[in-house]
Amino acid sequence: MAVEGPRAETGRVAGRGLRTDVLAVLGLVVVIAFGLTLDGGYGPDDWTWTGYQKAQLWHWLHVLLLPIAFGLVAHLARAKELGAWRHVIGLTCLFIALVVAGYAIPWDWTGFVGNTVWDWLELALLPLTLAILAGFHFNVRSEIRAHHMLFITVFVAAVAVLAVGGYTQGWDWTGFEGNTLFDWLQLIFLPVVIPLVVIPLVLGLRQSHARE
Repeated sequence: MAVEGPRAETGRVAGRGLRTDVLAVLGLVVVIAFGLTLDGGYGPDDWTWTGYQKAQLWHWLHVLLLPIAFGLVAHLARAKELGAWRHVIGLTCLFIALVVAGYAIPWDWTGFVGNTVWDWLELALLPLTLAILAGFHFNVRSEIRAHHMLFITVFVAAVAVLAVGGYTQGWDWTGFEGNTLFDWLQLIFLPVVIPLVVIPLVLGLRQSHARE
């Protein structure tokens, strides 16, 4: 077996550095191009082909919430100190304040008014569950602990209470009334069942076959 020398190691380091530089340049180009489309779409140039004129914050959340969730998980994975969690908690509190203001003031540019709890579940369930899976992959938390189960229990109980109120008490703001069992299957299957049940089951079967 040939022993790799310092030259081979230097080549690998140079290759990684080149890839990093290329990705940085591509990222900068994408950011600049995206900024130009924002300026043209929302600005006086009136670039109608961008479709930005009708896009409110609510619509942008459908595009950006999933990568933001993964970015926060990656941030927590790299940072070991408590400050990383403080950053995430702070951003979450700011977002909650923005949502409350969007409904209460109301701020038309947010596009929040008119969206029900059901709409928010459709928006947030998939990013939330995939971020949880990514967190376990990055070893942010390698095991399920008591506070995890408490969060899951409270979340499920809250949805159950809102569903009962929506169906039986006429809470229109929940958006649950009128949704059938099939609608619930559509809501839950892709964001919850596939990431948290199907994918771990498939990976477990592959690992068991690999050990045989």
